[in-house]
Amino acid sequence: MSERELMVQAWATSDPGRVRKHNEDSWLIEPELGLYIVCDGMGGFKRGDVASGLACSVMRETIAAGKRSLTLHKAQRSAATTAAVEALLRNAVQRACEEIYQASSALTGDGGRMGTTLDAVLLVGNQAFTAHVGDGRIYLIRQGEAHQVTEDHSLVQQQVREGLLTPDQARKARNKNVITRALGVFPSVLVDLLSVDLGPGDALLLCSDGLHNYLGAEDLLGPVATGNGGTEELVGMANQRGGRDNITCLVLAARGPAEGAHLPSSAPAEHIDVLRRCDLFSFCTYRELVQVAAVCQAREVPAETVLFKEEDLGRECYILQSGVVEVLRGGVSLATLEPPAYFGEMAFIDSPRRSATVITKERSRFLVLSRNDFLRLTRQDSTLATKLMWRLLHHLARMVRQTNTLVISGTATMELDDDSVSELK
Repeated sequence: MSERELMVQAWATSDPGRVRKHNEDSWLIEPELGLYIVCDGMGGFKRGDVASGLACSVMRETIAAGKRSLTLHKAQRSAATTAAVEALLRNAVQRACEEIYQASSALTGDGGRMGTTLDAVLLVGNQAFTAHVGDGRIYLIRQGEAHQVTEDHSLVQQQVREGLLTPDQARKARNKNVITRALGVFPSVLVDLLSVDLGPGDALLLCSDGLHNYLGAEDLLGPVATGNGGTEELVGMANQRGGRDNITCLVLAARGPAEGAHLPSSAPAEHIDVLRRCDLFSFCTYRELVQVAAVCQAREVPAETVLFKEEDLGRECYILQSGVVEVLRGGVSLATLEPPAYFGEMAFIDSPRRSATVITKERSRFLVLSRNDFLRLTRQDSTLATKLMWRLLHHLARMVRQTNTLVISGTATMELDDDSVSELK
């Protein structure tokens, strides 16, 4: 059965700001392709306006040429069609980068360079594929919260990630406009891709740094909720607070499904919320939670179902979304777990035999993260890997301390508490 799209509206406003004479930002709204772009031409180089405009043009041409991939994904989403759309979007960014690079010498002379940042959304059905290069941003606005789903490719953000600066220091740093990635400076560029499912009431906001340098995430909520995108109001606020750069803001809002349309049976927003409440993922950013949710498998299990038995090989971690489970060893009940408990995460470190049996006591829903998917995520994102491994080590250290206490007190056979049960394989 094909997936029907949400009804989407889009608005954009761009302004040169109060200091710059020329506007080097460009934006694109192409509803027929589901393509939405904001580019910020690099003012430090010549012809940034040409670079940003060329990026939008090449992206549109490339996506249009690969429209068959979008049609197939809308008709029947699968891992193969998802990969095809991601490849199309990545290829479009790389083609734009190469053409800007090749045009640089022709337009600016020998040794001349021009470049641009890029933030793009390719909406296919209810799934938004995002591409990000530079220090523009994409925010997901959902249920009264604004979540930044991109990470700035800037020198100060790199220093924050390495622990050399605090976020507050980064906001005040003199070199905060020095970026580490852009289209056109080199023949190719590393692009961040992410996908998120949209539901009624969700909105995506794309902007250049001329906006987010003056507005925090909380400033976005009111204007976007007005029903007309709020882009003019947001740009006006940035101008009032300084306007020292070009300012561009693009909003696309999902207002609800078209008449007779249906939504996907999955509930990715709920999945992200479950992960947010789970201790294992408590230090993850919203972008990282989206990455984890994308590889989790949703399962609904009837009551009195054995999830696994003692001595079974453990290759999955279970995050309890709803319901109740009981943990037993040798037929003896050790604990009863409720959301947002998780168990089986030791499978991420090795593939041990399960040391207990887990049974659902009522109909329960889980997010299940396999060992292979966990390892793939951590290989792809070193920052996410550090956070998750730190939480696992923290849990193991707590388990060692508890075990030592029990051994010393001579009660090593006493029942485990709820926090301890999650180490069961």
